[in-house]
Amino acid sequence: TWGNSSSPGTLPLTLTTPSYKSSSEMLSIWDTAGQERFRSVTHAYYRDAQALLLLYDITNKASFDNIRAWLTEIHEYAQRDVVIMLLGNKADMSSERVIRSEDGETLAREYGVPFLETSAKTGMNVELAFLAIAKELKYRAGQSADEPSFQIRDYVESQKKRSSCCSFM
Repeated sequence: TWGNSSSPGTLPLTLTTPSYKSSSEMLSIWDTAGQERFRSVTHAYYRDAQALLLLYDITNKASFDNIRAWLTEIHEYAQRDVVIMLLGNKADMSSERVIRSEDGETLAREYGVPFLETSAKTGMNVELAFLAIAKELKYRAGQSADEPSFQIRDYVESQKKRSSCCSFM
């Protein structure tokens, strides 16, 4: 389940992931909201991060344009095998959209990362994003030769197709 005990876009945050193969996982989540005042500490977070979710606001071109700079920093400071997912947020505000879904998909393909549009307000695809990251991390931690390969992009795409009835686009 997904919850935010204060207002949208702020912390504290409560996240409980569904159990996966009879185990539960704990995710430690840090939200800098892309604010410049956190820029100096993000490099330290990158070094230890196992996964990074990059969000842009579909109603704000500047937030989308900043994604390339964030990805450059991630490639410079993060572990080589860090899991990255690109999220276009505020999908519930389609009438104010300035970034097309196709632009997000193109950018994600360019960097080889999965892409979802989400709505923090309605919860659309939020759980899917965290579940996909958790499944990828779980797969990497317990990878064995007899297990089928888990591909986060394939998983996200299959889940998007299953829930396309509820899209805001």
